[in-house]
Amino acid sequence: MKFKLTFLLLVGIIINGFGQNLNMVIEVNERLVTSEISGAYLNFENMDGTKSRNLVGYHPGELILQPEDWEKINSDLTKNITLTFDYNTFKRNGHQIGNFGIEMKKQDFERRYLILRVYDFRERKFKKRYSCLTDKDFIAELNFPQGGILVRCR
Repeated sequence: MKFKLTFLLLVGIIINGFGQNLNMVIEVNERLVTSEISGAYLNFENMDGTKSRNLVGYHPGELILQPEDWEKINSDLTKNITLTFDYNTFKRNGHQIGNFGIEMKKQDFERRYLILRVYDFRERKFKKRYSCLTDKDFIAELNFPQGGILVRCR
């Protein structure tokens, strides 16, 4: 009897636990992000112009979303979704923080997995490669099955 109750409880936890997170890997400047991210938010803009911001978590391979995040993602009222986060680095000059905001589409949340690659132009080699493609201080690309690639300037 105890085994059956334990098994049912475990199955219930597994069923409720899946579907709440997005399979996503984040790389910044060709380095896998493990603990350098802080202040990760999903920013939602509705058709009527109202905006909201929800805190999300990140572990390598997983963007942790709450059920209300999924409701907003799947809502017909949501017009724009932006993932924002701060990337912390420690170099010779001390602590540096890069702020990134990546626009996402609703279809991105339905993909089996995503690889988000961000190239920060504070590093010279990435500025040479990609700065001709944007006016921002960084460029981002989302890779997924049957997705495209970012083309270099030179």
